[in-house]
Parts: sequence; structure tokens; C-alpha cells
Amino acid sequence: MSSSQFAIFCIILIALFPLHEFVDGQGLEAGKETCKQIKCGKEKNITCPCCVSKAGLKNRCYKSIEECSLRCGKRL
Repeated sequence: MSSSQFAIFCIILIALFPLHEFVDGQGLEAGKETCKQIKCGKEKNITCPCCVSKAGLKNRCYKSIEECSLRCGKRL
């Protein structure tokens, strides 16, 4: 492989690397959790602060917004 072919190969690899970081089109935000008020329990009018993930993980709910923010990161 000549040096010019190797250089083109490296440029292509560098150009394709950002595509590797995407998961379901969400990029680097895919695995991050945020604290959000969502409906909880059997009653539809009660909301709880829960850790919500874009990666499809199960929501974890807490008694207070402070505890939720402490456990899962940024608040929406």
C-alpha cells in the first residue's frame, strides 16, 4: 500500500468515526439520564420525579426532586 493510499484510508476512517457514536440517532445523549416529572402509580393525576433514559432503561422514581436529581444527573 502506497503512502497516498494509506493517507486516504486514514481520512476515511476519521470521517466515519462520528457515525460510530450514534445510537438510534441520538448521538452522545443516548445513555444519559434526566430527572423528569412523569405520571406514576395507578392514578393518572399523580406525578413523581423519575430518572428517564433515552436508551430505553426502566424509569427509577423517587420521593423528591432533590433525590432524583442527586441520583440520575441533570433535571429537565
